[in-house]
Amino acid sequence: MKKKFLVGLLSAAMVATMLTGCGKKADTSDNSAPTTAPTQEATADEGTAKATTDDAATSDSTSTGDIVAKSAYHFEIVSKGFQSTYWQAVYKGASAEAEKLGVTINMVGPNSESDIADQVQMLNSAVNAKPAAIGLASLDTKAALDAITAAQNANIPIIGFDSGVPAAPEGAVYANASTDNYKAGAVAADGMYDGIKDRVANASGPVRIGVVNQDATSESICNRGLGFIDEMITKLSADGKTAAVVGNDYYVQNVKSPVVDEKSANVIIEVRVPSQTTTELTAIEASTILNQKDTIAIFGSNQTAAEGVVTANDNLSVLGTGEGQIIGVGFDSGSVLKAAVTSGTLYGAVTQAPVSIGQKMVDLLVQVANGETVSNVDTGCQWYNKDNIASEEIAQNLYD
Repeated sequence: MKKKFLVGLLSAAMVATMLTGCGKKADTSDNSAPTTAPTQEATADEGTAKATTDDAATSDSTSTGDIVAKSAYHFEIVSKGFQSTYWQAVYKGASAEAEKLGVTINMVGPNSESDIADQVQMLNSAVNAKPAAIGLASLDTKAALDAITAAQNANIPIIGFDSGVPAAPEGAVYANASTDNYKAGAVAADGMYDGIKDRVANASGPVRIGVVNQDATSESICNRGLGFIDEMITKLSADGKTAAVVGNDYYVQNVKSPVVDEKSANVIIEVRVPSQTTTELTAIEASTILNQKDTIAIFGSNQTAAEGVVTANDNLSVLGTGEGQIIGVGFDSGSVLKAAVTSGTLYGAVTQAPVSIGQKMVDLLVQVANGETVSNVDTGCQWYNKDNIASEEIAQNLYD
């Protein structure tokens, strides 16, 4: 059957700024009405972004692989935003899988990942739509608690994706399709350490590693930042070096690895978080770190933060692998990061598999709507640099 896709579009202003049903439960621990346009490009409109697929096949059973939709289900999906091409890649995977399975999705998200209240409104609207299940990447589970409880009371299962729905009420979230962000942060630290190990070993005094995180609330960003810090401290310790963690209180207080006082540390790990999630504000935080004379490396923990690092460097020209330059590492993808990695401005980056996240999330939504048992799916991550960025294995996970 012919399917029609109604998707909301990213406004030109946002593109310029980016230089970012009840099933068996598995054991698991994450009112505005957006406008739509008849196009398959995604966008934002007056504080809301939306992507919709309609007119799914009405056959009794449609399948892709081992996944079979027992009915032409409709699902509501609430993402953390549409301000970066990362979310467009997630949507691409979700919409393609929905088409294959003969189901429909309505995917929405706020313009900014700082817009928690907007996301809560969208989740309330999703619950009121009475879908077969809801996909949710929560910005702030506590703020969304009433809406999540309402979904539970209405017997609407929730499938988490990306950051999931951390600290959700027991039984509300059936499974998650997401990257293990703590492990992903560790992958970034491993990649960076290859580039700074000799500098740390040969330093005549303390050196500084910067970490720019876009927030200190979402599970994905928090765990990714902590995974990076803990792994970096582990590697430093193995080489006989001590570390101190300074800056944002959340990260300072939640580091698992043992740290020392800043005055006695060989390495200072400085964590900075902007007041709002924008490339411009993360660039300011990155500039503060890059301007310090003892800085040898910096990590931007997602697309927005990494683009902020690159933007800061546009004025400072300090990133690179040459003598006296600062090693920069990013996370996620997008045209800005890809260009920076290809040119060597960034030493490397870690990519998730956003298209796969969208696909696996829809698979889980179908399975839970079918009444099947579901469990968490780790969608993985990979380190990439200028040497392997064009390889088929890496390129399939990168987006513009």
